[in-house]
Amino acid sequence: MLVTKASGKKEPFSLAKIRRTCRRAGADTGLTRRVLEQVKQKIFDGISTREILRLVLSILDKESISVAARYNLKEAIMRLGPSGFVFEKLIAEILREYNYQTEMPLVCFGRCVDHEVDIVASKKSRCFMVECKYRNASGIYIGIKEILYTWARFLDLVDGAKAGKCPRFDQPWLISNTKFSQDAIKYSQCQKMALTGWKYPPDASLKEMLERKLLYPVTVLRKIDKQSLASLAQANLMLCRDLVKKDLKELLRLTGLGRKKLNKIRAEAEKL
Repeated sequence: MLVTKASGKKEPFSLAKIRRTCRRAGADTGLTRRVLEQVKQKIFDGISTREILRLVLSILDKESISVAARYNLKEAIMRLGPSGFVFEKLIAEILREYNYQTEMPLVCFGRCVDHEVDIVASKKSRCFMVECKYRNASGIYIGIKEILYTWARFLDLVDGAKAGKCPRFDQPWLISNTKFSQDAIKYSQCQKMALTGWKYPPDASLKEMLERKLLYPVTVLRKIDKQSLASLAQANLMLCRDLVKKDLKELLRLTGLGRKKLNKIRAEAEKL
């Protein structure tokens, strides 16, 4: 049986992938088994990966909201932009959690032209020019053009630093919420350019960085409406932990949301 990916490519259906993702999201053995049994009953040849996602989430929503939220992390990241959140701010927050000092955005003067760098990140005397590439739809890859563009900007800034016009960058770093083409990976490895994508590199991907530190964006919440998300974005409350750590009175003041609605949102965030 084949499934259709967002890119249009077809591949064999794999229950093992669903099992791994369920367990990673926190589902116990019994819940995982129930999900797999119901999926097996409803799938058909050619079903899209998006339909499979909706099917799994419909099952998990009834059994465990927190597992459903974690299972849907990739889609939650894709909802950041449309919900009013800035992807670069999320990346800066992640880097700070991993002990990087960050500054954003920063206009740096290259030898030829000026460049607005998304994030300047430094750690252990090394300075990175961080370029953020956000995609709000599945099936879109970061290709060789984006890699070459980032590398060219880096080289101009290196020359600018030699002339004393900007900070000295040691390495360019492209971070995205999607995948990279094989040519993009090959070129970056050749030039020793850092790449971080949704599942790349395997041991330090964006997904790994988020899950390891429990940095779940509020868009992951299952019982939140668009108006509430907009209020949280306006208040610059991007992560679920922000809703848990801040005092309720402060959250009421910052968001303008009603106490009942905010308590409901906060309760789900606490479970995560």
